[in-house]
Amino acid sequence: MTAALSASEKGKSVALLEAAPRVGRKILASGNGRCNLANSGPGRYYGGKALAKEALSRCPVEKILASFQAWGLVTVEEDEGRIYPGCGQAAAVLDVLRGEMEERKIPVFCEALVTKLEKIGKDWRAHTPKGAFDAHSLVIACGGMAGGKLGHDGKAYALLTDLGHHLVEPRPALTQLNADKQAVKGLSGLRLPARLTLCDGKNPVSAAQGEVLFTDYGISGVCAMQLSADAGMLLEKGKKPVLYLDFCPMLGLIPRIYDRIPPENPEKNVPIMRAFLEKRGHTLQGEALLRGLAPRLLAEKLKGKALPELARLLASYPVPVIGTRGMEYAQVTRGGIETKEFFSDTFQSRLAPGLYAAGEILDVDGDCGGFNLQFAFASGMIAGAAAAMRP
Repeated sequence: MTAALSASEKGKSVALLEAAPRVGRKILASGNGRCNLANSGPGRYYGGKALAKEALSRCPVEKILASFQAWGLVTVEEDEGRIYPGCGQAAAVLDVLRGEMEERKIPVFCEALVTKLEKIGKDWRAHTPKGAFDAHSLVIACGGMAGGKLGHDGKAYALLTDLGHHLVEPRPALTQLNADKQAVKGLSGLRLPARLTLCDGKNPVSAAQGEVLFTDYGISGVCAMQLSADAGMLLEKGKKPVLYLDFCPMLGLIPRIYDRIPPENPEKNVPIMRAFLEKRGHTLQGEALLRGLAPRLLAEKLKGKALPELARLLASYPVPVIGTRGMEYAQVTRGGIETKEFFSDTFQSRLAPGLYAAGEILDVDGDCGGFNLQFAFASGMIAGAAAAMRP
């Protein structure tokens, strides 16, 4: 939709072909229904980082927000630079996009799945069940495979690979972690501030801090989801990743942060925790040591442990990771069409002139916090404007 609106601003005739029965369903589901549409902080991307950086330099957050505000959206900035619609409803973002397209009389053809692209001289033909559509330029913005029914089934990649483009294997990112049942048994429903370190054995790979949520299947929460792509890669290599949970933030022993952090020795804060417990033990002995310190479910799990072992578990609680929740539950796809095969200033294909790509179909993924939608909007605006101005 941002590509279509940007193209229409150049005075060109534009149409949008949508495979689903309605447009924008993924927007409605984003940010738990609040739609974190951008972030004012430095970009945090993986895969095609260079292309993402170029996109945000050409179409920075200020330009994206200016466009949305011109279309009627009121936005607010919250912690960590996260930008939301002021009303707190994702539907507001979709409403302004659809409303602006209706005002400009941009036709939207729903249930028009593009099955094949055909080059016709300098132009293109898109084949759909509703017939063929001819255009001088095409922008492919089909998204990724994440989100179950909200993502595509992988066939959209063939629109580009059939033209010679290469696919970086798609993998789920920003998804929950399946864990060893014994490690999380009895803890389901607990939500606690923690520092998480993902390790290959005891070797730290990546880390994040925030709120961790224990579930029947394992571990959830933004900080856990930030580490899911790395966990998946380790599992693919036959490794046995372990997630170490440090509850020092819960006790105020280290600052509460909600972000990625540098990976360090997972037992780094065990001495701090032990000193804290030893001081506490001067007045509280036995089971009273955990009273008022940890939620009841966690206290029950740790009951009967000697102080040295208790300190280790509270500062470095091991949770073996046995899998990720997969594409159905993932917020974004890591992988996609190789970014080096597109011009960074226009998002035009280097292999097929007149063909452009934007958003998650490309091998670009970012952290939680609005980064993925921000790249989708920025790349759509750039690609749409460039496609409209193609000679």
